[in-house]
Amino acid sequence: MRLLSRIAAAPALVVRVAVSLAALASFGAGLAAYASGRVPAGENLPLAGALLVLIASLTRRYGIALPGNGFSSYVLGVMLYAILDRGWAFAAIVSPFAMLGGDVLLRRLPLRAGLGNAAHLTMGSTLVGLMYARLSGVQGGAALGIDNLAPVIITVVLLPIIVNGTFYLELALGQTIAWVDARLTLRWESIVYLMSAVLALAWLALLHGTTPLGARILLAGVLALATAGSLYVLRLGVRADELNLIQRLAQAIAAELTLSRSFERVQELTRQLVPWEQMGFARYDPRTRQMELVADTAAQPGTTFRFDSDAGLTGEALRLRRPVVAHGLARDQVVVPGAETPGSEMLVPLYHAGQLVGLWSVRHSDPAMYRQSDGDLLELLAPQLALMVAIDGSLRPVTGASDQTTQYVQTLTATAEQIHASSEEVAAAAQRASHGAGEAANLVTAAAREAGQLKDSAAELAAAGDRTRDAGAQMEKTADRVRTGTQNAVRQLTDLGATTEESAAEVGRLRDVAAQVEKFSETIGFVANQTNLLALNATIEAARAGIHGRGFAVVADEVHKLAEASGREARNVGKSVQDTRRALDRAAQLIERIRGDLGQVVQNSAAWLQDLDRIADAAAETAHAGKQVAEVGRQSAQLATKITETLGQARSGAQTSSQEAQAVAAAAAEQLRAIQDLAHGATELSALAEQLAQALRFIRGENGHR
Repeated sequence: MRLLSRIAAAPALVVRVAVSLAALASFGAGLAAYASGRVPAGENLPLAGALLVLIASLTRRYGIALPGNGFSSYVLGVMLYAILDRGWAFAAIVSPFAMLGGDVLLRRLPLRAGLGNAAHLTMGSTLVGLMYARLSGVQGGAALGIDNLAPVIITVVLLPIIVNGTFYLELALGQTIAWVDARLTLRWESIVYLMSAVLALAWLALLHGTTPLGARILLAGVLALATAGSLYVLRLGVRADELNLIQRLAQAIAAELTLSRSFERVQELTRQLVPWEQMGFARYDPRTRQMELVADTAAQPGTTFRFDSDAGLTGEALRLRRPVVAHGLARDQVVVPGAETPGSEMLVPLYHAGQLVGLWSVRHSDPAMYRQSDGDLLELLAPQLALMVAIDGSLRPVTGASDQTTQYVQTLTATAEQIHASSEEVAAAAQRASHGAGEAANLVTAAAREAGQLKDSAAELAAAGDRTRDAGAQMEKTADRVRTGTQNAVRQLTDLGATTEESAAEVGRLRDVAAQVEKFSETIGFVANQTNLLALNATIEAARAGIHGRGFAVVADEVHKLAEASGREARNVGKSVQDTRRALDRAAQLIERIRGDLGQVVQNSAAWLQDLDRIADAAAETAHAGKQVAEVGRQSAQLATKITETLGQARSGAQTSSQEAQAVAAAAAEQLRAIQDLAHGATELSALAEQLAQALRFIRGENGHR
């Protein structure tokens, strides 16, 4: 299931698998055909097969490397010979051994690449051979007969189309077709194949001809020389195309001498020579023996990066003084910081006038992408690129110096103008100083008199300060005494407030007692009334008893009198108790008011204490200020004395200043003339700096304009 999902996700893998299966089937069918006898083996089949495998392997070994990672050889011509000589089965068996022997053993390609190339060649050769057989094509020397012309022509045309068609289809689906310059590769593969087809037909005619043995050997030698010569001529032609590309790239580089402006153009044109994914340039610093990265597609803009020039692949390229092609790089072998996938890399050292100036790096994630011939091809550009890197490195400090010179000249001009203006002001000031020096002498005399007055005033100020200090100290003492008395009064008032609260509590208890007495008097009055009623009833009963109740009547009358007296007293007591309660209520109100007034007095006394504290602090500060005023007065008196002495010296100095001011005026006039000469020189220097900047911009390709 995983394999099926990978195949569905990668169309190129579908083509590769299909071609590989078809190649295996072709190889197996060829063996089966010879084993079953359906295809006659003919004479010396093993020897012929081994010889043809050797020749095909040599054609791959001495094939032609094309710009843009292309490659072409005479192997298709060998397969055409195999088909026409012994048929499709012979080609199906020879082709995989020929391709593997040439690519893996002789060219040292990875086994995976060799197997892929062998699969395309085997499948295509077998398919074209079967088509040739279906067209009733004959084999051997008869294949060159006039009657067999049509099948031969069809075979010659279809063989490169089918073999190369499946190969480039896989590249296109795998999105690696961009690694190859398709137009240049197609042109040269067509030329190489046509030459190999002509040679194959010639060799077929020679080996199956009826010419004498001596003549045949001579013709074989001539044909072998023609084969080798054709390869040489084709290499010269490819070399001419390479040089043409190199010339175009060199012209593009020469048009822009600075690396920063031509880096994108170099990338574009280099892709026509070799495929690449990352490219960069580094400048050599002989002082530190390090390479400084100046431009790289994998680095972030503005990144500063240095690496050792004697270590790793860089050191190897510098020791060999030629390009180094590395394959299968590990991640720790990639020196440029970034997230690129390591694979293969070409490092081209750049020398100018025999001196190392930098390094050119071309990288690809495919571990087997580059060949040594690619490095040799890029080496043709090394002198021009070295000149560009050298010029770029030389122009940078000169450009900076030119810009700094322009800034310095502008600053010098501005400074000269300021000095000129200042000199004029100095000259005018000197004239004014000469005039003002005389007035200064008069002013100094007047100032001396005022200094004497200042001395007297300072003495008076010192005396006033002493008086202020004494008054402040006395005020502080008085405030302390008042604060102490007030604190005592506050304590007494606080105690009185507590006593008042106790009195209010006692009055409250008296009100409670009066209320109880009032209730008791009411009870006595009620008892007296009841007693009076009983006495009245007793009198009535005594009257009914007559003579026998006469004594009881006397007692009843006394009880009646006693009850009335008790009632009156009870009423008097109740009235007195009510008056007492009213008096107690008034007393409670007065006590509560007294307590509130006492609380307010305590609060006011506390605030007054704070005021007294501030008064005491102010008195202390007043005393301290008075002391300072006295000290300042004494210092002012001393200073006034010194001022008087100094003013005497200033009077003589003012006279000297008048003379010196005249000398300054003369020197200022001379300085004005020198500043004018300096401004003229700064103007000329500014013009020279501008000419230098225009020349540098012209060299950098800016047409002399900003």
